[in-house]
Amino acid sequence: MFNEDHARQTLEAAHAAWSRGDLDGILFAYTDDLVYWSNTGGSDGGPLKIVGKAAFGAFLRTVLEVAESVSVLEYFRYADNVARARVECYIRHRQTGHVLTASYRKVVTYRDNKIARVDAFHDAAKMDTFWRLIAGETVAPSVACD
Repeated sequence: MFNEDHARQTLEAAHAAWSRGDLDGILFAYTDDLVYWSNTGGSDGGPLKIVGKAAFGAFLRTVLEVAESVSVLEYFRYADNVARARVECYIRHRQTGHVLTASYRKVVTYRDNKIARVDAFHDAAKMDTFWRLIAGETVAPSVACD
């Protein structure tokens, strides 16, 4: 039976694979029809929505190619096939060496012992500043990035 321990292990395994740069290990935790939503990351700077494991894998591959990252669960609660988690993360851009440290919230929905939906809530201004900084764009000096 799928329970809180199994749900946590599934999410922790996905984050451990992310930290190793193991794309196949990450994707193993997700259903084929995964829906990933984030409050930031869209091409217009707004929300990002990705549908399907293949599209999610392509998105993650682009990040893994330019950055190394470590993420771990700090908080996890599970009920009725939905988990609420807080994640601590570290991202270092390989070329520039710029680093982002942050925490974010996740709402994770499970189906068939896998992750079927992720809603991720990041500090949008901080994420936007980091990615603009590594792209060489000018950012306001009052906005700090760790």
